[in-house]
Amino acid sequence: MRVLLLGEYSGLNNELKLALIKAGHDVTLAAACDFFKNFKTDINLGYGSTIYSYKMRQFLLPLLNLSKFSGFDVVHVINFYIIPRLPFLNLFLIKFLKENNGLVTLSGAGDDPFYVKYSERAMRYSPIPSHELIDRQGRPYYMRKQAHLDAMHKYMNYIDAVIPIIFEFHATFCAAGYSEKTLKPIPIPIDTKKIEFSENRVSNGKVVFFHGLNRRGFKGTFLIEKSFQELEKKYPKDVECIIDGNLPFDRYLALLSIMNVNLDQVFSYSLAMNSLYSMAQGKVVCGGAEQESTVLYDGVLPPVYNLIPDQAQITEVLETVLERRDQLASHSEMSRAFVERYHNPEVVANLYLKSWLSLLARKVQLAKDDKGDQ
Repeated sequence: MRVLLLGEYSGLNNELKLALIKAGHDVTLAAACDFFKNFKTDINLGYGSTIYSYKMRQFLLPLLNLSKFSGFDVVHVINFYIIPRLPFLNLFLIKFLKENNGLVTLSGAGDDPFYVKYSERAMRYSPIPSHELIDRQGRPYYMRKQAHLDAMHKYMNYIDAVIPIIFEFHATFCAAGYSEKTLKPIPIPIDTKKIEFSENRVSNGKVVFFHGLNRRGFKGTFLIEKSFQELEKKYPKDVECIIDGNLPFDRYLALLSIMNVNLDQVFSYSLAMNSLYSMAQGKVVCGGAEQESTVLYDGVLPPVYNLIPDQAQITEVLETVLERRDQLASHSEMSRAFVERYHNPEVVANLYLKSWLSLLARKVQLAKDDKGDQ
């Protein structure tokens, strides 16, 4: 089967591509390199020495490479915004893909107009209000604009199915009115063979808690900061709390060597890339582990301390982790084993293949039925 993976999300499609190739399929990845992350891609849709040159290429390269985006059995698009901020160009792109390929599926991954519009309705809490208040200084997210929402509804006419990567996107696509097109979420592929596991040991008698600084409102950093302050004041000899972001790689590696517990997003229901990598490395994770996330794991809850956007609850969770410091090593082993079991790239690729083959078979049957009716 010829497969085009269009777009990238924290390395997800790189891992999926390798697993699909291993299963014997012909796979092309076309994506922007994600600027400083510099992800590998077969057809580069965005690169540059500055953010301005990078963004300019993101606007132009998808259109200049259209001739390479045809003749595939399956096209899997990572997000509505392959071309940033311009819904009419993304509509043009998806129409071309639909007319020149077999099956077109969309991954529920990353922010889009449906997530921004419906997350507050479909879930008990959402990061969007605090993102707009703190990260955007009170300005509405551009994805809230009616033109973007209308364009995404039109976009869905060209999509055969949505395959979300976490519960949150499943919920918002259903809330937008596309429950029939939205399939069961498929976990993010993580190749643990590439991720070194290290024993989770406490050095110098202090448990080290870490939170990566990036979009303070979206991730709930403003809540975690207060909990860290309370924890260090109450247990000055037992804890060290670090908040840092946009780290040079050597600084990040140094932090990894001493970190025991990684706090991810407080507004998340499910585990995204940062949490999963930390678990694979042998870190205890506090983040999204709501009951709803078990839809990805056949009813099984991940071995993660669940956080909600409530500062008192966050502090309570951190104190619980501290009280169980003697269980850090065994908890880390459970975390690694969980990622190995449920996020194995070969298992994940097989789930995508089953979904695509089922959709293709249905498409063939509908075509036969249409001919019979004529």
